[in-house]
Amino acid sequence: MSNAEPPANAKPIEVNGQVVDPNEHYARDAQNTDHIIVTVKDVLDNDQKAELQKLQVEFLEDLGNSNILCRYKPSNLKPLRDLSFVKQVDVYRNLYKIPAVLSALIEELKGTPEFDTETYPIDVMVHQKIKDMDALVNHISNVTQVRRSQMKISSEKIRLEVNLGELNEIVADDRVRILEEVVTPVLFDDQAKRLVFAPLRIQGGSEFNGKGQTIAVVDSGFDLGSIEDCHPAFTGRLRKLISVGRALDQDKTATQRVDDPKGHGTHVCGTIVGKEIETSEGIVGGVAQDAKVILSSLEKDDGDLIAVQCIKTLYEVPYKDYDARVHSNSWGDDLGMGRKQRPYGKDAKGIDDFVRAHPDALICFSAGNANLEMNAKELSGTQKPSIGSQAAAKNCLTIGASGSTRKVTVPGKGNIDKLDPDHIYPQSSRGPTVEKRIKPDVVAPGYNVFSAHSRHPKAMSFTAAEATSEAYPKVLWKVRSGTSHATPLVSGCAAILRQVLQSKGLERPPAALLKAVIINGADKLPGVDIEAQGFGRINLQSSVAMLQSLPVMPRQHIRSSLSSWGGSLIGAPLKEGDELEFTLAPAQMSDELGLKITMVYNDIGAGAIQNNLNLAVIDSVTGVTKHGGISEDIIDLQNNVEQVIWYPAPKVPTTVRVTAQKIFHTGDEQDFALAWSVSAPS
Repeated sequence: MSNAEPPANAKPIEVNGQVVDPNEHYARDAQNTDHIIVTVKDVLDNDQKAELQKLQVEFLEDLGNSNILCRYKPSNLKPLRDLSFVKQVDVYRNLYKIPAVLSALIEELKGTPEFDTETYPIDVMVHQKIKDMDALVNHISNVTQVRRSQMKISSEKIRLEVNLGELNEIVADDRVRILEEVVTPVLFDDQAKRLVFAPLRIQGGSEFNGKGQTIAVVDSGFDLGSIEDCHPAFTGRLRKLISVGRALDQDKTATQRVDDPKGHGTHVCGTIVGKEIETSEGIVGGVAQDAKVILSSLEKDDGDLIAVQCIKTLYEVPYKDYDARVHSNSWGDDLGMGRKQRPYGKDAKGIDDFVRAHPDALICFSAGNANLEMNAKELSGTQKPSIGSQAAAKNCLTIGASGSTRKVTVPGKGNIDKLDPDHIYPQSSRGPTVEKRIKPDVVAPGYNVFSAHSRHPKAMSFTAAEATSEAYPKVLWKVRSGTSHATPLVSGCAAILRQVLQSKGLERPPAALLKAVIINGADKLPGVDIEAQGFGRINLQSSVAMLQSLPVMPRQHIRSSLSSWGGSLIGAPLKEGDELEFTLAPAQMSDELGLKITMVYNDIGAGAIQNNLNLAVIDSVTGVTKHGGISEDIIDLQNNVEQVIWYPAPKVPTTVRVTAQKIFHTGDEQDFALAWSVSAPS
């Protein structure tokens, strides 16, 4: 490809971790591709978008840093480069299609026997609206010698086992957008066998235990595979068992396709809905005991979890057929073939797309347990991030694990000291994501949680601290650790908050509102950085306090100042340049209290922020402004969760402003939710 002279102020482009400097490579034309990157000087207004569209530019995705991936049929790039608001235009290069984490693995394995002999599962992701998938499949089959019958083909991707040395031939096709390593799901408990779970309950609010709510769990399996013949902690609490990993295994009975040889899924379900039962370790039970559970089993016959072709299918049946509006996921990816943090990928996009299409669905995801493994050889003292790629989704609630309060007795080890509840579980994956977003969102107790144990014979081999019950002598409760066991606790809390909102007349609470209330109610753990705890440890009492009255609703006129003490708002959708502004009444309080405000919205599925809303809080007397996001001093461009903490709380009227700084598609709108409260700083 011949080069042209780049503009004097050209800047390097980074896509999928791969960097190209226009001063070294700047395409003369787009003769060999229909896909280009347009770098703009500022956020495009509607007139500028229209001007580009007249030149046959079709916007596909905001790549971040003012870079826009576009489809462009003409070969001549000069008309685009001549536009005053365009900084530079280059082609979408094949280098971008192999992410840095994958190319690093290729370099590491070159020259080794496995480079030429081993095959790896790869998803070939195509550009949007590609129509000739059949021709692309034939091309890939020809260059890799992989038969079509050995591929899994959908409208968005092609999955196959391929030699790493053949990847360059695959990405040479213009229809290919990116290659992604297929993620084989793993369960996020580490079988550490220390400590115990201290149950979280709502004090004085026994009527709010999740009644009327259905939580969809994606995990290994459930007990002996039967809703009727089950561990006594679950009597009447399971609605449906769905087989995913063993669905086509004709050699197994219906119960064998969904049972739980690992015990992991049973434990997770018990944390959510398990009946409170007196055991040798005290009362053990779930956080939302009046709720119901639907479990989808990912476990295959070989004991591994199945790599799902399309993650959205895991949520569709529970949502549509069983009204499941809270989804609990205690699984994810490990560090992959390259033992490095993976970037935002197809699973994260699938989660984001599902939530955006079903805005009342809250998807909770465990952050992962990769922190110690990621940093085992780190000598600099700087902690590397390790958030899993599914947990990097923008529109899910990502959960890390914190400590607990009790001691337990582990067989063969005696008493094990507790982990301080204000500490983070050492293996809990920390952020930020590869895209530099704040994750996890929150943490919750996840250090050796007591819950019901599967009665499957194979599960009996799991050795951990255990509890028994005189009332039920043939069953056990056991301890597990990890973000797997913090996540169902938060899912149960979300079901309770949903029940509270419905009891006040809000029939379909938006997931963004639940997420905002959970995050805003969280307590910052002292001495713990944001990369480890996100916005803090959940506090159900603080979250419920913001729901004492119904949220201010969309398009509702705000006639007077709202109370600073606590509340929430469901924002009317904003177009680009629109603002919502309202006032919080003066906070008549001591200097020991602070004001906290959180904004959440569901963005379009893509690695970078596509629709950018910004939160600002302004002192109406001094004009001092604090922005939400990474820094209170600058506008945030990479998070769809923004928070402002003002300490001490202003004693004058405070203006809250939400601005639609950028909406990717012309004419589109972006809705959002806000939650605020006044409390003592953590």
